[in-house]
Amino acid sequence: MRRLLQDLRSVTTSVTEMGELVASMLEDAVDALLKSDTELAEQVLERYDRVAFLDSMIEEEAMRILILYQPMASDMRFVATAMKIITHLERIGKYSKNIAKASIYLKDRPVIFRIDEVLDMCEVAVEMVRGVVNAFETKNIEGLEDYNSLDDKLDISRIKVIDGNIQHMRDDPTSIEAYTYYISVAKYLERVGDNACKIAEKIIYMVSGKHMEIGDDKSTL
Repeated sequence: MRRLLQDLRSVTTSVTEMGELVASMLEDAVDALLKSDTELAEQVLERYDRVAFLDSMIEEEAMRILILYQPMASDMRFVATAMKIITHLERIGKYSKNIAKASIYLKDRPVIFRIDEVLDMCEVAVEMVRGVVNAFETKNIEGLEDYNSLDDKLDISRIKVIDGNIQHMRDDPTSIEAYTYYISVAKYLERVGDNACKIAEKIIYMVSGKHMEIGDDKSTL
């Protein structure tokens, strides 16, 4: 029993590390975009290797726990939740990686662009990621029901970014490709929120045993 508890704590620590890593990658990717900082963007790309490593390591450890200990219901839910969470965290890592790639592409393609909505989206998305990671670590689900309103904020901001960039495309057809990249960034940030909502659902079930739908059920792929 003591060894099981140690292994479960180890999984918690690794999932927490992975969550903080993808949250910091997201912040830095957007920062690199806004500052045209290709060096920072490259660092984000390099850090994805750690995300991939943690994804595989946690999955292997979770499977080992299931096979070795055959845990009871509550611990079983914990391990199953951890395995689902890392899938969503890995996707968030990929979105951060894609934003970093976009920042590298856009560095030499300056265009007129309002950054307010992107900054707001990043702050909300990072808040959501760190919130669910903390909820998993502490098993405190208070506040996760508020993710519906946070998800709505991301949806509204995404629409503003798309509408603004479409207008810029009409005004400057030569920069259509660059504006398309900015639209993609907004979509990535919105999908981070979708994945955070799915994580929140899993944690609520892990802690309470109750199913709750959060967000508007858009695809997280």
